[in-house]
Formats: sequence, C-alpha cells, structure tokens
Amino acid sequence: VGSGKKTFEGLGDCLVKTANGPQGVRSLYNGFGISVAGIIPYRGVQFGLNDTLSGLNPFAKEVSFVGIASKWACAQFSVIMSGFVTYPFDTVRRRLQMESEKPIEGRLY
Repeated sequence: VGSGKKTFEGLGDCLVKTANGPQGVRSLYNGFGISVAGIIPYRGVQFGLNDTLSGLNPFAKEVSFVGIASKWACAQFSVIMSGFVTYPFDTVRRRLQMESEKPIEGRLY
C-alpha cells in the first residue's frame, strides 16, 4: 500500500496469487460465511419494513403519480434502512477478504 508498485497484473493473476496463498483455494472464499449470514437480516429488514410501510401508505391503491411515487419512496427507504442495519456484517466481510493473502499468524480477524 502506498508504494506505487502493482501487486496484481489483472484478475487472473489476482485469483492465482490468492489461491496460492497460505490457505490455498479456501482463501478465495474468505468472508463468504459472514456474507451469507448478512443476507438474511438484510432481506428480512427490507421485506418486513417495505411490507409495513406499504400497509401504512394511504396512497398504496392509487395508480397516479402520487401512488407510484409513494410506493417507490417506501421501497427506497426500506433498502436504505436494511443497508444501515447490516453494515457491521459488510464491514467484517470486507476485512476478512482483505486479509486473505496474509499469513494466519498476521491476521487480525
């Protein structure tokens, strides 16, 4: 980091170097488990909040611009809130993936 020298010469080189690392092919899947674990609350919050807001929306039955815009606003709010709720899962996943090329002794997570 910061040396100005490239670590990888493309996607194929990145995959080969990562797979040849200390954990072998398993290092390509670092963060996969936490990613799957993060999908469940993400979708649960998204669908649950969208369903709740749609039930409270007084314009839900309308097909006018106001009805469509209110449904869109409910959907956008639900997606944004589910991202906020599952942000810690995403942070852990990214850190696990970034540490995949380090030796096991040098890893923090």
